Amino acid sequence: MRVFSFLIILSLFSIVHAYGQEYFEGEIQFKITYDSKSIPVEYFVKELGDSFTAYVKEDRYVMQYHGTGELGWTKIIVRLDEGYTYTEFEKNDTIRKSKFGSEKNNLLTIRRNTETKKVLGENCESVTIYYQILDKTSPFKSVKGTYYFNPKYKLNPEQYKNYTDGFWNLYAKEAESLSLRNETEFYPLFKFVQEAVFVEEKEIPLKVFELNKRKVIVEK
Repeated sequence: MRVFSFLIILSLFSIVHAYGQEYFEGEIQFKITYDSKSIPVEYFVKELGDSFTAYVKEDRYVMQYHGTGELGWTKIIVRLDEGYTYTEFEKNDTIRKSKFGSEKNNLLTIRRNTETKKVLGENCESVTIYYQILDKTSPFKSVKGTYYFNPKYKLNPEQYKNYTDGFWNLYAKEAESLSLRNETEFYPLFKFVQEAVFVEEKEIPLKVFELNKRKVIVEK
């Protein structure tokens, strides 16, 4: 089960990526709900958590998932300025380093939707991205996500232009704003919804993005 957990979580986190100043800097707290017919929802809640916290700067962001299972919490550091993603599990002595563009996916559709949905009490537009996963070792065949955004939480699409994993560069170009609600289907295993429940604009210290020096960095 530990190996399966590791594979599922790595695959998930390689896909899911979202986030006086022209661009937003601050903290966002998300709740997560799951829908799965093949894997018990309790498994996801334990291994991945039912919430995560994001810390966002213009050229980098961190997502800390509050899992309590075999691997403990998970921290994803996305360095847009470097072109790398770092994945750390609490109960693992290595940090995985992945270069942007290492995923092999086939974009099927991308569209901007006219209907809106309320997030944090305000109407948000959305962008839908649907793509096929070409990596035969992945537990997923395709991913379809609809990402809701509010223009007042701006991101810099120029910083995301090389962040092609999950075609997030295309999302950033279209929305030019942080995603506040992610409705994502990882076919054929499960769906989840990640929705912001709290946003605070503030300065995030650079130490939040520092790697754990006691762990070994392994490049994928």
